[in-house]
Amino acid sequence: MGSTSIRKTILVIGTLDTKGEECLYIKELVQKSGFGAIVIDCGSLGAPVGSGDITRRKVAERAGWSLEQLIETRDKGKIIGVMMEGLVSWTAELFRDLKIHGVIAVGGGQGTAFGTAAMQLLPLGFPKVMVSTIASGNMRPFLQTQDIAVFPAVTDVFGLNFIFNRILENAVWALLAMVQNYRPIEKSSRKVIAATAFGVTTLGLKRMKRIFNEKGFDMILFHANGMGGRAMEELAEEGYFDAVMDWSTQEIIAHMGGGIFDAGEDRLRIPAAMPIPYIIAPGAIDYITMGPLDTLPEGWVKRKFIIHNRNITLVRATAEEMGRAAEFLAEKVNAAISQLKVMIPLEGFSEPNAVGKPFFDPDADRFFLETLERLVRPGIEIIKLPFHINDERFVRVAVEQMLSMMGM
Repeated sequence: MGSTSIRKTILVIGTLDTKGEECLYIKELVQKSGFGAIVIDCGSLGAPVGSGDITRRKVAERAGWSLEQLIETRDKGKIIGVMMEGLVSWTAELFRDLKIHGVIAVGGGQGTAFGTAAMQLLPLGFPKVMVSTIASGNMRPFLQTQDIAVFPAVTDVFGLNFIFNRILENAVWALLAMVQNYRPIEKSSRKVIAATAFGVTTLGLKRMKRIFNEKGFDMILFHANGMGGRAMEELAEEGYFDAVMDWSTQEIIAHMGGGIFDAGEDRLRIPAAMPIPYIIAPGAIDYITMGPLDTLPEGWVKRKFIIHNRNITLVRATAEEMGRAAEFLAEKVNAAISQLKVMIPLEGFSEPNAVGKPFFDPDADRFFLETLERLVRPGIEIIKLPFHINDERFVRVAVEQMLSMMGM
C-alpha cells in the first residue's frame, strides 16, 4: 500500500515483555506501508523486548502509580487493572487529539482483554483489529457491542514464525485498508427507525421495513442476541434514531430464564432515558434460546423444544417464566418518559408460536398478557389485535401507530 497525502498513524497495543517481537514486527509492517506507528507497552513484569513509544512506566503513571510501587504490590489483579486504566486513558487522549487513525492489538487472554478494553471507547466504524489466541472461544465479553475485527492467531503468540507472520501481515493490511478508506458514521438525512429482530419475526419485519421505506424512512434492524439490543440502545443514546420498534424482545425472556441471549438487567432503559417514540412487541418472547441439547439443565428436555442447529436449542418458556418477563417489561414501561405503546399480537409471538406449531401454548401466553396488564400503570396503552406478529395487518397497524406518535 502506498503512502497517503496525510500521514496516518496506527496505535499498536501489546505487552512488550511477552509480545514484544510481535508488536515490533507489526510496527515495521505499518511503517513500510507508509503509515506512522505508536507502540504502547502495557506489560509490567518481565524485561521488555525493545521500547514502546509510550512506555509501561508512562502507562502506570497515567493511572496514578509509579511502576515500581505498582510492582511492589505483588497483586496481579491490581497491576493488570492499573495498567488497563492507563492504557485506556492514553488511547482516549490519542484519539481525542486526532493522533491515531486505527488500532491493532495482539495477545492471548490478557492481551485480548487489554486491547479490546482500549478499543471499546472508540466510536463505531473507527478501524480496530484484535489478533487473538482466544478468537475461537467466547469473545462476547471482549467485543461487547463494538465492531472489532478479530483475527484468530491460530498458533500461540510466542515469537515470530512463517505461519504467524502471515497472519499478522493479513491483519495489518486489513487494518490499513480500513484506515485508508475510513469515514465517520453519520446519521441519515431521512428519519430513522431502529428495530430489534429475530429469525422467527423476520417475515413481519421485512413487511415493516418495506412499508417504512416506501414512506421515506430508513429502518435499521438489530439481532436480539444479547448484544444487538444493547447496541441499538447505545446508538439511540447517541442520537442516531428518531424512533424505536422494540419488536423482538427475546433478550428479556433470556434474562428471566437463563438463555444465551441475555442482554442484562439494563435492557430497555431507553424509554426512561429519552423522549423518543417507542413501541414494544413481544416478538420471540415465548421461548428461551439455549446451547446444545446435551447441555440443557436437568428436566428441560421434558419441555417442548426445537433443535435449531447443533449449537442452539429453542425451549418453550413456561407460564411462570413468561410472567416474570411481563414483570420485567412492566417495570421498564412504567418508568417511561417517552411516548410508548405496547402492541400484543393475540395469535402468536413468533413463527413457531401459532396454532398447530410446536410452541403454541395459549395458557402461558395468556398469563404473560394478564400479568402485563395488571402491572402496567394507567396511561400506557396496550393495543391487542387478533393477528399473529408476522401478519401484515398487525405490522401495518404498528406502522400507523408509530407515524402518529411521530406526528406524521
